[in-house]
Amino acid sequence: MTVEPPQPPPTEVLLDWNARTGVSRTTLTTHVWTAPPLRRDSPIHDKAFGALRDLNADLARFLPWYSHPRLAVPALTPPTTSETSWDFALLDPFVEDFMNAAQGRPVVADFATIPSWMFVTPEPVPVAEDPGEIHWEYEQGTELRDPTLNEVVDYFYRIASWYIAGGFTDELGRRHESGHHYRFAYWEVLCEPDMGHRIPPESYTRLYGAVVERLRPLDPEMKFIGLSLSPVAREPEYFWHFLDPANHADGVAPDAISYHFYAFPEIVNPVSEHGNAPYEHWRGLFFAQAEAFLDQVRHIDAIRRRLAPATRTFINEVGTYPPDLMNPAPTIPEEYWSLSAALQSYLWARLVELGVDLVGIAEFMDYPGMIPGATLIDWDTGAPNARYRALQLLLRHFAAGDSLVTTSSSVFGYPDNRIHAQGFVTVGGDRKLLLVNKTDEPVGVAITAQDGRPGQVEQTGVGSGAAAPVRTPVRPGEPVVIDAFATAVVSF
Repeated sequence: MTVEPPQPPPTEVLLDWNARTGVSRTTLTTHVWTAPPLRRDSPIHDKAFGALRDLNADLARFLPWYSHPRLAVPALTPPTTSETSWDFALLDPFVEDFMNAAQGRPVVADFATIPSWMFVTPEPVPVAEDPGEIHWEYEQGTELRDPTLNEVVDYFYRIASWYIAGGFTDELGRRHESGHHYRFAYWEVLCEPDMGHRIPPESYTRLYGAVVERLRPLDPEMKFIGLSLSPVAREPEYFWHFLDPANHADGVAPDAISYHFYAFPEIVNPVSEHGNAPYEHWRGLFFAQAEAFLDQVRHIDAIRRRLAPATRTFINEVGTYPPDLMNPAPTIPEEYWSLSAALQSYLWARLVELGVDLVGIAEFMDYPGMIPGATLIDWDTGAPNARYRALQLLLRHFAAGDSLVTTSSSVFGYPDNRIHAQGFVTVGGDRKLLLVNKTDEPVGVAITAQDGRPGQVEQTGVGSGAAAPVRTPVRPGEPVVIDAFATAVVSF
């Protein structure tokens, strides 16, 4: 005779709608880089940009990335006495399609890649003719060939002028007209300067100030973001130095700082072919890294509050990696996408509690060879995946200005860490409950709200995968089942 193990009782979630614990100031969004599958001749172009438009996200970030210099760098070779290499033919369609998908919403521009020829290198860095070829080695050199910074600042000024002011005058005094008159809510100065070129805090702060002073007259209402540090940044001096007003000229102190987080199956023991933890350990590693990151956020925010309390915090890349980031033929378990979605939803909820101003779910488009596990859409079809569905679900239900209310989850009277629960009263007065299942098994949840209203749960998880969220009724006194790795929103 087979004896079934006893089933745990449902997790009990208690809400007090009248006990407000804070107000969200967090904008939830994503970012788009110059990925070749987003070019206009790509079969997934229309569907992908349609999915971007359907997110209805404010402050989406546009990031021409160094891995594809022909798409991201409009001046690939240095000027001579007779000619320059300025050419926006490949970059313009990305910008135009991105701005069209934004439909007038505020956006962030980060034309992050400095041309390699502006750095001192033993030899010129070669660039393939194929715009789709990946160049992980493009960012070379740690010393600018012009230590006055004028050359690199002029480069960014000309790009900004091309898109904001309708054109620019090049190094030889020739005028280039674009006809563009875009407006960017923010301009971010570089992306992950602590990585490829390993720019130290003092040098970055100096460059940031020079870029801001040069670009600000183009649009006095445009704000500026600094740092954009990589997830491997471990040098607190970046924050101590950059946030100190004494290190900035009057009027150029940062409007916001930014930094990134990605969870990954870190190398532990040689338990698999590549020395990374096998899939069954990814959940534990991802959420453990998330908790460590939240402690890092608290530390960084303590520095910010002390030195520059008016400066906002943008954590504008949040995501996960499977092993073999650059593998052109990756093996990614199907459940991974829901696991990644649950992690990003959990981090968003916790960062809302901590008062972070922006959370950007990375990345809108990736593909094999280019960190495929961070994508929000399918690289073959352009269709949304589970990560996109979770992001879209949160965007539809929550926004800055929502009030957080006292919420707890427990089983047998003890806190239940399987489920993260947070109640909100939205700006419009609606009552919503976010539930994130951090486990790979469905969990029953009994909801006790102050007025006992019936409701509806909308959730995306392992069961729905890349499909649209599943909706089921929630009746007072009856538990609701939250799917494995689910992001669920109960509306009362």
